[in-house]
Amino acid sequence: MKVFWFLLSWISFPGCAMAASPQGGAALGEGLVNPGYYEHPDWFKASFLDIREDVADAAEEDRRVILYFYQDGCPYCAKLLRENFADRTTVELVRERFDVVAINLWGDREVTGFLGEPTTEKAFASRLKVQFTPTILLLDEEGRVVLRINGYFPPHKLRTALRYVAERRERSGERFQDFYLSQDTKAASGELHQEGGFLTAPLKLADNRVESGRPLVVMFEQPSCGACDELHLEIWWRGASPSI
Repeated sequence: MKVFWFLLSWISFPGCAMAASPQGGAALGEGLVNPGYYEHPDWFKASFLDIREDVADAAEEDRRVILYFYQDGCPYCAKLLRENFADRTTVELVRERFDVVAINLWGDREVTGFLGEPTTEKAFASRLKVQFTPTILLLDEEGRVVLRINGYFPPHKLRTALRYVAERRERSGERFQDFYLSQDTKAASGELHQEGGFLTAPLKLADNRVESGRPLVVMFEQPSCGACDELHLEIWWRGASPSI
């Protein structure tokens, strides 16, 4: 029963279903961008969208290509960028082992496909049967799809997928499902930890500097951070409350 539940949950990813183009008739926002636009990290590849060229360039550097299909106004695309691609461990892995090419599900930019055929972003996405955003295709050195992620993966699951492809696990015949089950992966708690002695909101750091002569530690955390959970629950205090 557990295996059956896992297989069902594996294909039921949250995501934004393909619908009428969100760009149709909507007024452009500040900076001439579409409503719901979310800026991509500056380390994404500045691609000319010749996919064969992108794959060849990556292979020369012992890297692989990630095709990231998105649409403006997609909350799970924003979540992917805001949480997954703001996680240091994930970002370091991606930047070291992959080139990320972003493709707009509704875009009209020219794309050169796997066979050298000229097309557009939206036609290319349609040909690849992209029906949800985000959709991520992880390619090998020949441009073949090693792993396809339809919808949103939480950070711990996405990191495992990236490791599977980066380590070329498919070459040994190992399935991703088996690799995932063999890993000790944990989802983040989704909570910001509060310790005894922490300053309470609203935070007024300047006032604290006036009132206290002790050093001030400022921690930047987010609810989707598994390392933050580990820091608070397993490493840092070992059950003792800090005094800040």
